[in-house]
Amino acid sequence: MFAALMGALLTGCEEKVIDTPIVDWSPVNITIYATDSAGNSIIQPQMPGMSLTFKGQEYTVTERHMWYDSILSTKFYMPTMYGLYPESYQNAGDTTKYYRLVFGEIDGAADMDEDIILKWPNGTTDVIHYHCSDHNVFKISCNRNWKLNGKKHDGGGFYFSGK
Repeated sequence: MFAALMGALLTGCEEKVIDTPIVDWSPVNITIYATDSAGNSIIQPQMPGMSLTFKGQEYTVTERHMWYDSILSTKFYMPTMYGLYPESYQNAGDTTKYYRLVFGEIDGAADMDEDIILKWPNGTTDVIHYHCSDHNVFKISCNRNWKLNGKKHDGGGFYFSGK
């Protein structure tokens, strides 16, 4: 009887092996700062004539809406496309409120090679190129890089002057 019980216990326990780790890739945002030729910020809460084109869809500057609060949450972070919206900030030790534009969220787990076209209110354009590929869940790394008007650029923060 004891042998039968031990046999049942030992055969009923399987070790579950997970071959691929689960990685929650962070979403990507693009942050845009812009000044006129005198060095004054031109980013405002309303930016008529300003747009951004991503994957063939044009986004204009609109307020970020917090509609997502009512959506059922999961343990996996799902990127939410908020579009192109103004965000206020202050520099350290400064009481002046400034604005920057934020675009996102772009799915950080997706492979892509995309041109993001900024159209400024004065009619000029700039091209941000975003590349992301080779996601490696074992090293938790990917090949992510940026270009601004064809030149290599570090990170998702972009500074424009003379706009």
